[in-house]
Amino acid sequence: MGGMQVLEWATMFPDRVGAIVAIATAAAASAQQIAWSMVGRRSILLDPAFRGGDYYDAEPGGGPHAGLQLARQIAQIHYRSEAVFAERFGRRLLGNPADAGRFTLDQRFDVEGYLDYHGDKLVRRFDANSYLRLNKAMDLHDLGRGRGGIATAVGRIAVPAMIMSIGSDILYPPGQQEQLRDLLSSGPARARCGFYEIDSPDGHDGFLIEVQQISPIVEAFLDSVADDRPSLLPTGALR
Repeated sequence: MGGMQVLEWATMFPDRVGAIVAIATAAAASAQQIAWSMVGRRSILLDPAFRGGDYYDAEPGGGPHAGLQLARQIAQIHYRSEAVFAERFGRRLLGNPADAGRFTLDQRFDVEGYLDYHGDKLVRRFDANSYLRLNKAMDLHDLGRGRGGIATAVGRIAVPAMIMSIGSDILYPPGQQEQLRDLLSSGPARARCGFYEIDSPDGHDGFLIEVQQISPIVEAFLDSVADDRPSLLPTGALR
């Protein structure tokens, strides 16, 4: 959502925004992104404790916690990449290692415990109604709505831009950021646009994790904007 807001502000107020950095985001939510979001929201809406969103007088520990937990677990799967799941968890089981050779329906894998942890963590700090609204807002995100299409909307952005992708991102794949780069570079404003694809196994969460890769790029970009030296605008890919 942060990247979506950056793009929206630069489109709405092209004379008030000085430069933008948009990482792992898109000009409009794709059908697959909407599909992922829908199943997460549905898990909340189907929780009997949701009560149509009117759960604030529930007893302590009440409310649609099971649905919100499941929504977070679904999201956590596509925040990371298959390679990370394979390396970190594989097919390891939770519990006593001595039981590894025993096969029962109640055995749990290590990755299941990981998803439980993140689900429980979100429930303790987030509200289900807020989750639903923010999640739907990202589905509705479309720079081109009411502006003659995405190309026309992006064409309003004339300020220097740095667009960044995470190579292993399956939620917001690099093709969406490449579209932004191409539209910014070829639009009527011919905006100065740098582009980097961060080489990281961490999927969409790479935008949070790869600080050592991202920070120098952002710093160099902001320096180039402040000094108005186009030659310093980085472009390429980190490998």
